[in-house]
Amino acid sequence: MSPFNTPILPIKKADGSYQLVHDLREINKRTVAHFPVVANPYTLLSRLGPKKQYYSVIDLKDAFWACPLDEKSKDYFAFEWEDPVTHRRQQLRWTVLPQGFTESPNLFGQALEQILQEYQTGEGVTLIQYVDDLLIAGETEDKVRAESIRLLNFLSAKELKVSKAKLQFIEEEVKYLGHYLRKGEKKIDPERVKGILSIPPPKSKKQIRQLLSLMGYCRQWIKNYSTKVKFLYEKLSQGGLVKWDEKDDKHLKALQHDLVNAPVLSLPDLKRPFYLFVNTDSGTVYRVLTQEWAGKKKPVGYLSKLLDPVSRGWPTCLQALVACALLVEEANKITFNGELRVLSPHNIRGILQQKAEKWITDARLLKYEGILLDSPKLTLEVRALQNPAQFLYGKPSEDGLAHECLSTIEEQTKIRPDLDEEELEEGDKLFVDGSSRVINEKRVSGYAIVAGERLAVIESGPLSGFWSAQACELYAVLRALQLLKDKSGTIYTDSKYAYEIIHTFGKIWEERELINSQGKNLIHQDLIRKLLKALRGPKKMAVVHLKGHQKGLDFKSRGNNAADQEARRAALQTSQSTPRKIRRLKEKSVRLAEGICKRYIALLCKKKRK
Repeated sequence: MSPFNTPILPIKKADGSYQLVHDLREINKRTVAHFPVVANPYTLLSRLGPKKQYYSVIDLKDAFWACPLDEKSKDYFAFEWEDPVTHRRQQLRWTVLPQGFTESPNLFGQALEQILQEYQTGEGVTLIQYVDDLLIAGETEDKVRAESIRLLNFLSAKELKVSKAKLQFIEEEVKYLGHYLRKGEKKIDPERVKGILSIPPPKSKKQIRQLLSLMGYCRQWIKNYSTKVKFLYEKLSQGGLVKWDEKDDKHLKALQHDLVNAPVLSLPDLKRPFYLFVNTDSGTVYRVLTQEWAGKKKPVGYLSKLLDPVSRGWPTCLQALVACALLVEEANKITFNGELRVLSPHNIRGILQQKAEKWITDARLLKYEGILLDSPKLTLEVRALQNPAQFLYGKPSEDGLAHECLSTIEEQTKIRPDLDEEELEEGDKLFVDGSSRVINEKRVSGYAIVAGERLAVIESGPLSGFWSAQACELYAVLRALQLLKDKSGTIYTDSKYAYEIIHTFGKIWEERELINSQGKNLIHQDLIRKLLKALRGPKKMAVVHLKGHQKGLDFKSRGNNAADQEARRAALQTSQSTPRKIRRLKEKSVRLAEGICKRYIALLCKKKRK
């Protein structure tokens, strides 16, 4: 007898009959699953090619039962059985891999793969395995017939059974892994589409995830899929219960319409070059992968992705760079790193080599360069195409569509066109710095502005003890800009944060009303707003970044160190400059806390006396 026992449940089948199913959910919960070494159906069919015209599909019968269970594991799969005639109850155990066990497909798939390593396919024929489903494809009927018979005999010799009811033997159109294959093309199984259409609007997050899982299997056929399911992902990120309205119904119906009218896709030919059109729209990456046949571009697959929150905050041309890298990675799963020509309205190579370092971290930059520049079979081309339809069905009028990415990035990121990153020959030279540190368990903050060859202190003072170092540095730059109003001059700062706001992120943040890419308010929002406004005050100006704490006697090092020392000195006055309102609030809080403690102690004493 086994100490374990799980129930047998009757499950109604489509034909009205019942099937007994062993409920192994509790066993599955306690099973540490192995990594699933199973072929990816998304890329599996890329091995076929469009020249294969005949197919055979072989489905193994009771496949899992061909794998014996280890003696130590048999007790886990025990169940109670009542004889329908004698009504005698007894406990039985599985001696082979049971259906319903979470590891059964993975374990059997690996076992069958090892068996098939002994089998050698004939010339001009391809054999594909996905768990217990086998597909044979060939260019001629005779070759597929001979290979199918040979494979069936091989499986029989290995004591594996084949389901005669599910056998598709030498046909021009077959159903395999939820696809219909015919003459080198694939389309979605209408039964799968019908099943998805029958699902009612989701009322919970679990149902939304189930819908996304089903729709995701069909994403290759849906143009700009990520944009169209974005509303579902937004509902998953919202707190509380799911609220479904008429607008959501409209989005869902549009998605279902695209699914019903899904195009037929060509199976890829790995010996021919691929063409990948890439563009972005509203933070979504979309593309169409094609190959040329008889002078026409035939779609191999559509793919789209949502950019990450950081990338969505970048200029459009930089978003296109990320889009290109993401989609080339996805395309390589289908092309198997074959020859690929990427077409985009953006100068991807120029952006990557000249403008990317301002926005992209070294780790990301290295990754993108490896994908886009170091691939010998990858070609980047600039085309004035704006959407996949123009790419597939002919060239549009290119008047006014072309743009210069490098200058566009400059226009999108500069607060004013004459804002310089190099020092001006004329005008004032101002060194600024801010300081915020903890002394005797108390934070002190301050700022300073130093000017001229003599490095005279123009302005300095304490700031609120609640301010961070970044806030102090921003305030120092703000005051310098206000001093340069209607004048010309150069501001030197060692704050990378302030420098990047002025030269890189400021204009985009301003256009988004100081909301970040995740829809939240920026830190130091008020200071940034004043800073961006003050940038338009000077007649002519430059903001230059310096490395902090440099040892040297040159003008820039001395100026930066002088501003740093003065800011530290000014910060020591913080304790004396705490606003009166804040001091009163602190004193009131202390008195309130003392009163609560006294009342609590008095209450405890009263209870003890009782």
